[in-house]
Amino acid sequence: MRSYTAAEKNLAVSFAFIAGFLDSVGFIFLGGVFLSFMSGNTTRIATSAIEGDTALAWLAGSAVFFFIIGVMEGALVRRLAMQRLHPDRIREVVMANLCVLFTLSSILVLIDAPRAAIIVASLGIGSMNSIFERSGEVSIPLTYMTGTLVKMGQRFVDAFFGGTHEAWLGHFKMWMGLSAGAFFGAMTYQNLGMHAILIATGLTMLISLTAVIIRIKGRRHGSIVREEVAPF
Repeated sequence: MRSYTAAEKNLAVSFAFIAGFLDSVGFIFLGGVFLSFMSGNTTRIATSAIEGDTALAWLAGSAVFFFIIGVMEGALVRRLAMQRLHPDRIREVVMANLCVLFTLSSILVLIDAPRAAIIVASLGIGSMNSIFERSGEVSIPLTYMTGTLVKMGQRFVDAFFGGTHEAWLGHFKMWMGLSAGAFFGAMTYQNLGMHAILIATGLTMLISLTAVIIRIKGRRHGSIVREEVAPF
């Protein structure tokens, strides 16, 4: 099976940027709770509970809950699309679903309902993980980087034992994408507050639209890569 194309890898990095962006927005707004880093939230639940800060423990727990609900929602959308559409169009439906969720989050910001906006943004981040899926499993993680950094380190060592530098550089680009998004998200929140979510929504729509145009051109030339492909 073929690996992902350069355009698809760039698409993954772009969505990792969005995940990092919104994670920073949520982290600052919620006072130390993540929207995408569920390992961190799990540790936060444990430490807050032991320290007697039940409010923070419940807040971190709710972030985990809504993230999981978002993952389930994205998986449901993908599986319904698989039953009704050609495989080449499934990712487009998942991206459209993501755009709808982030748009709803932006509307909630505009009507001054920031906590509801954060909940919907959390659903969107969870749903994002269905964009790159293979045989029911996430083939390119977009919202969490621990595994990506492990693979980067392993592939870096492999490069000196017959492997290629391209392998570890691909994982490095994913981490850089999320890191850049986190920096930009924090900067934007400092200037715009929760209206930073509108920027993330606009970027998501732009990225999704660009990806759809590229995929349409690929189909016309018979070069589109099918959904079931090899890992990153």
